Amino acid sequence: MTVALPPALAQLVERLVHTGRYADEGEVIREALRVLEHQEFDESPALEAALLEGVRSPHRPYDATVLEAIRQSARP
Repeated sequence: MTVALPPALAQLVERLVHTGRYADEGEVIREALRVLEHQEFDESPALEAALLEGVRSPHRPYDATVLEAIRQSARP
């Protein structure tokens, strides 16, 4: 398979190989695809819990107060 990258991405791949972290361009692309696959298909347990909580919650009008309460509850 041949992939054409825009110049900025090609330079990024070259820089990553140059650091020594990756053996070659193919390894960079494989790692990028692994990360993409993880983002696309592996659901975060925390995200799933938050979505379920939202579905089960009673409806509240959404305004700045609600958003601030959500932000406060998300802080450690």
